[in-house]
Amino acid sequence: MRELTSVMLAAAILAAFACVIVLGDRAESTSVDEYISASRGEVKPVFDPRFPADPRSSRKLWAERKESSTDSEMESPPENISEASTAPVVEGKAPEISGRLSFVLKDLTSKRLELQLYRLDDTIFGHGTISENSSTQQVSAIGDVMGSTLELDVISEYTIYRLKIDSSKSPMTGTFTAYRADASLWPGVVYQEGAA
Repeated sequence: MRELTSVMLAAAILAAFACVIVLGDRAESTSVDEYISASRGEVKPVFDPRFPADPRSSRKLWAERKESSTDSEMESPPENISEASTAPVVEGKAPEISGRLSFVLKDLTSKRLELQLYRLDDTIFGHGTISENSSTQQVSAIGDVMGSTLELDVISEYTIYRLKIDSSKSPMTGTFTAYRADASLWPGVVYQEGAA
């Protein structure tokens, strides 16, 4: 019993000594008022000076940047540019990658992917279902459009399907790699269903 008491006393002394060292190190940068506030659960927020402190400031900064970029775009072009070089360049119409789309994912089996996609600039996001035989799961989707390539991650409960689709053709086609939670992965092909 005496040995147990000695061990417990030694452990308490070591713990107290460790606390004194830690508090000594922190005492240089922390005041007593900060310790009291922290013990009450009052934590002083830390702000990164590189970013606005709140959403309102962020929106104001964004609006100012957008306004200044619009002003710079409205400036007249330099005089040394010829008329031929300022003519508008007509490119092929970018594919409409939004709304309700259906795809087939083909590897050893076939899966039907139904998505409702939304587009914000070059970002695509949405939700839908993936079906195989009689099993259907809810999925979320997020990705980017880079030129004529759509890179889309479709996330189900245990699997991520990473699609890379050529959107310049109709129907759209491409490839995918599936990653499961058990660390297995496999490739496949994807093509759009119901496109003209």
